[in-house]
Amino acid sequence: MTDKEIRDMQRRIDEGIRVAQERLWHRAQFNHQTLVVAQDGKIVEFVPDADGIAFSVPQGDPLLQQKTR
Repeated sequence: MTDKEIRDMQRRIDEGIRVAQERLWHRAQFNHQTLVVAQDGKIVEFVPDADGIAFSVPQGDPLLQQKTR
């Protein structure tokens, strides 16, 4: 593969990841769910709101909270 082909393939992969993240975000927003991600070695829960802005939920480990519900 040439460098141009590699760059083009990487661009398409990155675009696919961005589209998948956007769909996941909208699906969580529509279903009134939160997104749980690992960020800087910590588990963080994000709540998508109507404006497309996220805010994190600071109440400890969201996976542990879900088990206790």
